[in-house]
Amino acid sequence: MQSDEPKKKTSREKTFVLRNSLLTDIFDDQHTGNIYNVYVIVFMLMCFQNALTHYLRDGRVDFGLETIGKGFAKFDKAILIWLCCFLSTCATFFFFQIWGKFRTWDKKLTRTWDWFWAAALGLYYFYTIKFTSTATLYFEFNPPCAVFVSIESVRLLMKVHSFVRIKAPPLMSLSEDAKFSNFLYFLFAPTLIYRDSYPRTKHIDWNFVICRLLEAISIVFIFTFIVQSIYPSPERWLQKYTIKEALLDVIERIPHGSLVLCGSFFLVFHSVQNLFAEVTRFGDRLFYQDWWNQSTHSRWLATWNLLVRDWLYYYVYRDFKHCFFQNNFLAIFVVLLLSFVMHEYVMFCFLGKFFPVLFFVGVAVIFPTFYLNFPKNMFFNVLLWSSGCVMVSAILVTYAAEHYAVMKAPLKDPTLFELIVPRAYTCDCVLIF
Repeated sequence: MQSDEPKKKTSREKTFVLRNSLLTDIFDDQHTGNIYNVYVIVFMLMCFQNALTHYLRDGRVDFGLETIGKGFAKFDKAILIWLCCFLSTCATFFFFQIWGKFRTWDKKLTRTWDWFWAAALGLYYFYTIKFTSTATLYFEFNPPCAVFVSIESVRLLMKVHSFVRIKAPPLMSLSEDAKFSNFLYFLFAPTLIYRDSYPRTKHIDWNFVICRLLEAISIVFIFTFIVQSIYPSPERWLQKYTIKEALLDVIERIPHGSLVLCGSFFLVFHSVQNLFAEVTRFGDRLFYQDWWNQSTHSRWLATWNLLVRDWLYYYVYRDFKHCFFQNNFLAIFVVLLLSFVMHEYVMFCFLGKFFPVLFFVGVAVIFPTFYLNFPKNMFFNVLLWSSGCVMVSAILVTYAAEHYAVMKAPLKDPTLFELIVPRAYTCDCVLIF
């Protein structure tokens, strides 16, 4: 019995091994690989539909390039903000070194020294979030640039926290030091769990890189076609809606919601992560599991995004469970709450104001069903898929209504109350209750 205990503890630690992403192996199979051809066919049909529609209606064809150009109109400023965040992230490494080297200079002040730098780290987290959100509002970024800046700021903060959590205990015992080259590689590697070294592939397969890049570009075009389909003209959305008409719009956008759901996953967790993994020769590419086969929200979330799941488990769930005297319920609540809040931060940058639709969906739908363990069968899998597509469709419609409400009735010097309360409700210009 005693010999099994160490194995149990070490098995819960994150280990990195050489392995492909699940879809990479699935598409390599001769039979299931034809599923990938369906994606290519869908993309080509959407391109043809978009081109034909614009040609017959407007007499021109742009394949969504005008919409993409508007979305990335201020991308140079977004890169500048990202560069500021990146340089500040690199600076945290050297401040971390200062903390480690001088914390034992005067042992009477070690505890004060530790608390001072812990407070400084907390302020760094806070002001990084404040800086990026303020910058997106100041430059009035369109959604693609705003999402890029906000997600990258969160990603870099999670990297910093992982590095500090891994390297601080050894430094406190004076057993080892950190290297900037390892830290710099970690910033670009597709993982949020810090290690001094990772399994690496022997070479870069540039054909693989080009395929993942083309996939990412194609999904951007698909999202552009969806945007043009959902928001054909501002005039339509500036009309007043009844609740019945809003519900009809949600139902009509369910196919779009399913495309956004699957496309977002494929873009972020397969194409982009595998692209960076190949370029950096990062060997462990298990970024997700078979979330499409699950029947419960808990398993869906646990297998949808292994990168963030691992970070939340090792640096939030385990730490708070220890603080809450091994209370599993409270630890999971903190994990979900933090996840919902950070998603709302990204959507705040996306929309330019506080509109907690995702938070409401998380609290009202996901959290109450998180502990329900349905059987893993076709019925509950279809039910989960259906609810997911409906929720994404509702989110698309409600964010569109709020976006155009802000367009029709902009606020000058808004109060805190006006920033928090949905504009579609207060201005009486979109919804008729």
